[in-house]
Amino acid sequence: MGKNDKCNKCSCDLCSVINADPVDMEKHGARLLTVRIRVNNVCFDKKVAVACIIYDQFHRILAFRGFITIICRNECSSNECGTIERKLVFVLPDDDISDPNEIEVRTAANYIYPCE
Repeated sequence: MGKNDKCNKCSCDLCSVINADPVDMEKHGARLLTVRIRVNNVCFDKKVAVACIIYDQFHRILAFRGFITIICRNECSSNECGTIERKLVFVLPDDDISDPNEIEVRTAANYIYPCE
């Protein structure tokens, strides 16, 4: 779409409306899993990639999510490092989980450009 084109119902999917009834998650066999991620000692003003991976008892990946973030130094901070804190919510199929204690959560974080 060009600069002067207007969005109308035929030009893009963003303009379409979907009518959906509320879904009962428990009835359809899904569970919500909330994971709180905390990465300490992160350098300010550096791009960091963080991934969270959910495994089942057989080490199969059930779900994963990743994000890229930068911690900016604020004027009040006297520390040399900061902390990334994020809450991620996953929807897990109930079929793959017989015992919630058998779920394994792993996180990994790396600087994208460590030498800059």
